[in-house]
Amino acid sequence: MNILGIGGYSHDSAAALVCDGVLAAAVAEERLSRVKHQGGVPRLAVQYCLDAAGLSADDVDYIGCYMRPGQRLLKRLPYRLSTFFQSPRYAASYMAYEVAHNAQYVFGMKALCGKKTRLHFMEHHPAHAASAFLVSPFEKAALLTIDYIGEWDVTWAGMGEGTRIRRLFAERYPNSLGVFYTAITDYLGFRRASDEYKVMGLASYGEPEYLDEFRRIIRAQSNGSYSIDLSWLACHYLPGSRCGYFSKKFIDRFGPPRKKGEPIETRHQNIAASVQTVLEESVLALAHSLHKETGLKDLCMAGGVALNCSMNGRLLREGPFERIFVQPAAGDDGIAIGAAFQLHHAMTGAPRSYVMNSARLGPEFGDAAIREFLDMTKIPYERPQDVVERAADLLAEGRIVGWYQGRMEFGPRALGGRSILADPTRPDMKDLINKCVKHREEFRPFAPSCLEERAGEFFEGCASSPFMLFVHPVKPEQRSKVPAITHIDGTARVQTVSRDADPLYYRLIEAFERRRGVPMVLNTSFNVMGEPIVHTPADAVRCFYSTGMDALVMGGCVVVKR
Repeated sequence: MNILGIGGYSHDSAAALVCDGVLAAAVAEERLSRVKHQGGVPRLAVQYCLDAAGLSADDVDYIGCYMRPGQRLLKRLPYRLSTFFQSPRYAASYMAYEVAHNAQYVFGMKALCGKKTRLHFMEHHPAHAASAFLVSPFEKAALLTIDYIGEWDVTWAGMGEGTRIRRLFAERYPNSLGVFYTAITDYLGFRRASDEYKVMGLASYGEPEYLDEFRRIIRAQSNGSYSIDLSWLACHYLPGSRCGYFSKKFIDRFGPPRKKGEPIETRHQNIAASVQTVLEESVLALAHSLHKETGLKDLCMAGGVALNCSMNGRLLREGPFERIFVQPAAGDDGIAIGAAFQLHHAMTGAPRSYVMNSARLGPEFGDAAIREFLDMTKIPYERPQDVVERAADLLAEGRIVGWYQGRMEFGPRALGGRSILADPTRPDMKDLINKCVKHREEFRPFAPSCLEERAGEFFEGCASSPFMLFVHPVKPEQRSKVPAITHIDGTARVQTVSRDADPLYYRLIEAFERRRGVPMVLNTSFNVMGEPIVHTPADAVRCFYSTGMDALVMGGCVVVKR
């Protein structure tokens, strides 16, 4: 049985294909269209998934989509009508947009169907939960999903056992932790979609000076639930992206918003630290409540907020659960996986048999295609006898290396397929890459890719973290050895690399250790700020020559700037 899952539509659209219970392919539309956070019908992503499995649209039995449009309209339209007198023009335009948007969504999804395909619209948050639980190693787990908004829920908690998922409790809009974190992101001058990770990085530079005030805005209850004091916000009745998310009350207390390009002040750092702390406290309280209700030792998380690695790390260290699984595409794109697996188990009654231990689910270009492109463009390249040893030599010399190997990763993290690599032992490397390659803010940290069995030597509490979704403290005695990946607060967002999951990348890190003495490399995504991670060899070469990278290793070919 062949089942397509569709994730996202308003933004971050994606497709995933499950064939007879195995996840065969998954890719976000942005990687193929080259438009960051591309929304709409993911036609290119669907076509890739079908091509990867040798199928056509007529071979697809079911399509599962990321949201129920009828449920969304029934919840959102009455709410907007209730805010009509606060902002008549916005309320009216929003309701018209909702009707048109959902109609386009339904017809767009129907257009993907083949002759025998049956279309299903899945409930947003259970599909989020399924995207983590149904591919996790846990037979039984507590489930927690947190995002901006689904149909109407914003935080959803439940329990999974076998192939069944059950809801326990939920918070509804406008009590959204995702909305509040996005509001702070906008307030701090990071206005591009999904810039919340910048706030997470900036938070480490500040102190939670405003924590008491933020605790009054996000009010925790004794049972682990929370509510948001809406008097501080305006985005629940005005368009936050144009008018600002916060009310005059917030501006009077915390000062004017930072405009893009303005200097980052201590006030901004402390606001970032305060919102990060209150988010972590809120999620810890939710986790304790969920653990008390389920009595389970394992937790699966999804939703855009589950991409907050600092929060995940603290939850792992201080929370009640022994193990936590977060799927690498935890945002709306990853719902494609959850929707497909939900339908697979519902329609076949088959038990779970697939565990996700790699995010390598996207397109691949082999050596022949890479060499054909390099020959066509007359770019000189080497064909070393051992490309791993050559790449390790370049890294040990202090070169910044583009690493383009195998299938592309699904999700926002580069995990050794489409990565930029460097030597983590060099103190100047972080600033050099931020300035000359990534062209991004100097406070942004870089992650290490570390041999899995050696991670415990360098990082506290880290045994396995294959998807780079947990922040761990770097052991104090090791920080001077790896300054380029140690954040200002002494932590790192760790990716562990196993020999079984990625033998080539594992062998590269081994070779690098023989030269520089540490079992890790600095790893960041192969792109520049504002662009999707590279897809084709042409994308990789274009990014390589437009930045300060020194070498490019694609398949068995090595290009070095002279």
